[in-house]
Formats: sequence, structure tokens, C-alpha cells
Amino acid sequence: MRPAWERLRSSPGLKGSFLYALALIVVAAVGLLPEPDDSPLAGADRVAFDVQMRWLRELHPRVIPRDIVLIGIDDETERAFTEPVALWHQHFAALFHALSRAKPAAVGVDVVLPERSFDSIVPGSDLAMMRGLLALNRVAPLVYAQGVSSRGELVPVQPNYRSILREANFGVDQQTVDVDNVSRRFDELRYTDGTTRATLAGQILRQLGRAVDSGYIDYSLGSLVHYYPMHEVVAWTDERLQQAFAGRIVLVGSLVPTADRWLLPVRLLASPRRDTRRERLDFTQPGVLIHLQVLRSHVATGMLHAPGDAVRWLLCALAALVVFSAARPGFILLGALVVPAALLSLGFWSIVEWQLLLPVGAIISAFWIGLITRGVFDAIEAAVERMRLQSSFAGQVSPAVMREMLEGGLTHGVHAQLAEICVLFSDVRDFTELSENMPPHIVTRFLQRYFDRMVAAVHRYDGTVDKFIGDGMMVLFGAPRRLEDPCGQAVKCALAMMSELDALNVEFQREGLPTLVIGIGINYGPVTVGNIGSSERHNYSAIGDAVNVAARVEGLTKDLGRKIIITESVVSRIADRFHFEALGSHKVKGHSPVNVWGIRTTRPVSPEGGVQP
Repeated sequence: MRPAWERLRSSPGLKGSFLYALALIVVAAVGLLPEPDDSPLAGADRVAFDVQMRWLRELHPRVIPRDIVLIGIDDETERAFTEPVALWHQHFAALFHALSRAKPAAVGVDVVLPERSFDSIVPGSDLAMMRGLLALNRVAPLVYAQGVSSRGELVPVQPNYRSILREANFGVDQQTVDVDNVSRRFDELRYTDGTTRATLAGQILRQLGRAVDSGYIDYSLGSLVHYYPMHEVVAWTDERLQQAFAGRIVLVGSLVPTADRWLLPVRLLASPRRDTRRERLDFTQPGVLIHLQVLRSHVATGMLHAPGDAVRWLLCALAALVVFSAARPGFILLGALVVPAALLSLGFWSIVEWQLLLPVGAIISAFWIGLITRGVFDAIEAAVERMRLQSSFAGQVSPAVMREMLEGGLTHGVHAQLAEICVLFSDVRDFTELSENMPPHIVTRFLQRYFDRMVAAVHRYDGTVDKFIGDGMMVLFGAPRRLEDPCGQAVKCALAMMSELDALNVEFQREGLPTLVIGIGINYGPVTVGNIGSSERHNYSAIGDAVNVAARVEGLTKDLGRKIIITESVVSRIADRFHFEALGSHKVKGHSPVNVWGIRTTRPVSPEGGVQP
């Protein structure tokens, strides 16, 4: 029975099911652990949201007609009004009277009203503030921020102001933040007891008769926010006030860098200073800007909505599974770059056209998780396949052929190509007579020891053992891997084989076994090389005239009394490197006469004691 892994590898359907299940398990594990909102996929969605908001502001700016106006309390304002902020009743009263003359659409004040009266410190301050509130509330909806204590209780408001303002004039100054403390979503605050607290932005929308929606804040809407300093606005003429605020939603809030700061996905506030790189990356912004962007989202195109969890997980699962299609790895790797770009583009389009926030980050992450999972699985499968091939074909093919198989250099099935290679044939002389008086197991062991030595010499010079023919060998130099010097390697191999045989014969003689004599023939020329045979049974081999001549030349060794005979096609390429001896032209069976050469296995010593070339 085959091992389970082998059955999986040979069954495409089973393998595909395993891969799909593995991808889904990995995606689910990454998406659900340790907590859904704090999982890597959720984190990827948050990063994608921030990137989309920033890129849309840069690449597709959308200016809002009659945009929300901001009156800011900045450092200059605090220097202009010397009293503590808690005693600014007169200044806020002056601002409210100025706005009442401008007749805005609505006013939201992101500054909490005091809990108690300070009339004993600044006489008449409460009355001035009340008159300002009455004047503004008569001409435009007015909403004030109300604080919430650490216990979730509303911070009380001074009774004098409560007598003028109703519940609809108050909205809590709280924001929804994600696990990374960035404010991306808007919703009316819900508490554990089931109660809901209306927010500042929500109350402004209700005062204007608009529905309050929950969802993701579209931070890509609108241009950078330029504000009017409060201390300047109170001194404006009625004409300028009407030009700036008439018929528009106005927000009043603190912009000082030491209070009410929130992390936002983008930088919204325009800086009066030079726009440096540090400022572009500073996303810690005043809280009033969140209210402003919520109002922008409602009055312009609407809040952004993400698909439900079921759709989100379905898209992630499809993205993880698509990499296990039959596509080639090259296309999959290309998809690793193209798919994220396409998804981001689709995400941009869906935000602008449909106010739909696709889970781009999670989908891209799931795609990459599937890609990595497939890569790991394919690498394991390739390693197992290499081990299986090496185990199955060890001893059956030459190391050179094995390397080509493992590296994918050999195409499956019957195929061949033309190549110029060097072919070596060797044969043991009179081996039939030698083996007649030896038991079969001794003959087998005898030949094995001989071939071990010969094959080692072949591999030492990058030869490929094509086949064993009884006690003979056919060896290729230059196939399947091309060699720079196939003829030189073949001749060196022949000399090494003779040297190995001499050492082996010493061992045989010592053991009382017969010694061996071999003949070697070498030829060079064009052949057809590759997987040759039938579609059901084929072997890597070479055929052609050069092969036939090499075999016939080996047969001449006994007739000419030489151990190695080499054809002229080989000698002409390496004549300057070896000591060859011309043996003339000889007729070989089935072929025209061939010029052959011998070679000395040792070089003669000169009279002076040096070695002759």
C-alpha cells in the first residue's frame, strides 16, 4: 500500500481539497485569533482604510460646496483673552451675538459649559452668557458639548444655562476609537446598560432635520480645514460675518496642542506654517475635527459602510483559494503585485461611487496568506518529490541525468535533440571464459567491484553512464549537461579507468581471483540524445553514427593490441595535450575506414631525466 503522502501527491482532487482546507484554516486562524477586532486581518483592514483615505485626498480631492466652517480657539486666542478659559463668558457671549447676526445654518460648540456659576468672580458673566445663548438659539440650532465622567455619567451643567437649553441642545463629546486608538467610525454612544447617548454631531444633524447614520467616517471628503481664530471673529463686521457663516454649519472648538487630541487616519487641519514632512505625518488632531468630518460625511455623500462579516469572510476565503488554481507560479507571483493594486483601485471606486468600504486589507492579506501557504506546501512537496526521485532512481541513472531531472532540465515523455558529444565504450576482454568457472554470486560481486571503480572514474570527469551492456559500458561526455571540453574529459576518464583497473587487479591477484583486461574506444560527433524509446517505456540515451563508430573502435582494441583507441575526430581537438600515436586507417563493421590513434598511459623519460611531452 502506498504511503498517504504519495496517494495525496498522485491524486489532484485530493491534493486540491487538502490545499483548500489548509488555506481556509490558515486564514481563519489569522483572522480570528486572538480577538476578531485585534486580529491581523482586522489590522490589515485598518491600514488599508488609512491608506485609501490619504491617497484619495491626494489623487481625487473632493471639495464640498458650502463646507462646514470652523472657529478655532488657538494659542493666539488664549493670549488675546487673558482670563482663564473658565471665565470666558463675556467672550463666548460676544461670539454668539456675532454669529446670531450672521444667521448660520447651525452652530456646534465643542467646549463644555461650566458646572457652576463664576458670577462671584466676574459679576454679570452668567447673564452675559445667557443673553448670548438666547440670541443665537433664536436664529439657528445650537448644540453644546457635554462631558462624560469616567463612570459614564453626564457632567452636570450650571442650572442657569439649563433653563435656556433643552436636551436637544446637548451632545456628548465622546468618540469611537479602534483598538489602535485611531478614530475611524462614528456611532451614537451605547453603554452596557443598553442606553444611548446622542453625540454632538448627531444632535446637530437632528436639529437640521437629517437622519443620523452610523458607519465609517469618510476622511477623504473635503479639503484641508482652514479655521477662523475666535478672537478675530468677535471683532468682524456684520458683512464679513455673513460672508463667512451665513447659511452654513459652524463649529467652535479648541485647537491648542495640549488638550483634546485624537489620532486620525489623515491630517485635516491646515497649518499656518510651512507644510513640512513632519507635519504631513502628524495625524494627532483636535477632537473638533472628528465632529466636522462626521458632518461632512453626512451632508455630502453619506457615511461609509462595510459589508457584513459573512461577505467579508467569503471574499477573504476566495482570495486565499484563488492561488491554488492551476495557474503557473509565475502568474501567481505576478498576481501578488497586480491583485493588491487592482483591489485598491476597486476600493477607491467603491468609496467614491457607492460609499462602500470593501475589506481591501483583509482580502489582500488573505491572498498573500494563501500565496505563502501554497509556497510552503509546494516547497515541501518539491522536497519530498526530490527525495522520492533520488530514492527511486538512485543506481538506475547517472548523477548528471538525476541532476537534470531534479532541476527540470529533462522534459517528461519521449523527446530528443541533436548534440555533439564524446562517446566512450569499454568492454572486458574474454569475460565469458573467465566467468565460466565462477559461481553466479561471485560473478555478480566480481563485476560490481569492477563497475564501482569504473563508474567512480566516469563521474570524476563529469561523464554520464548511458547503460551497462553485460560487462561493457557506454558513457557520454557532454550530455545531458554540456561540457566545455568533452573530448579532453573522455580521454582523462579512459586513463583514469586504466589506472583504477591496475589497482583493482592487484587486489584480485592478492585474493586469488582472475585479473581483467579491458578495451576502450572513444569517438566524437553529432548524435540524437534524449528520452528514447516508446511512450510507455523509454530511457535517456544517445543514438547516431558517432555512437556506432565508438562501439566499433572499441572492438579494434583487441585486433590492434591496444587498450585505448581514439578516433581522429577526438585527437584533432586535443592533440596538444596528450601523447597520441597514429595507428593508421582501419575498416570498421558497417562503416567506411576510420583513422584511429593510440595513447600512452605513461610518458617516456628523457635521457636528461625529464618527462618528454
